[in-house]
Amino acid sequence: MNLDPQIPDRYEHNPLLALVENYVLAAINKLEPDNAQKLNAIVCRTFGGTDWRATLRDQLNLPPDTDDTLRLLWTQRQEEAAATQQDLSPEQFAQSAADDLFSTFGGT
Repeated sequence: MNLDPQIPDRYEHNPLLALVENYVLAAINKLEPDNAQKLNAIVCRTFGGTDWRATLRDQLNLPPDTDDTLRLLWTQRQEEAAATQQDLSPEQFAQSAADDLFSTFGGT
């Protein structure tokens, strides 16, 4: 049960999930510039480094081509959604991609 109404249940037990979702949004060019600046300050202050995305990739042991892979997957998922006349928001894609990444790490 989530005791803090400001934190969605999705992130209560794994706040890193929110960072990964924002990383996905940045990779597909859907992250607001203001949010990118805030994330850079938070991630670099917490983990070190000067580039929040590079730092997060390093911390999560993601391959260097992760951004390219995410962009390709975003394009594929958009095409699939269009073919079935469904909507796919960048946020939905980011949540799904983050879930997929965390499932390889042993669960969310």
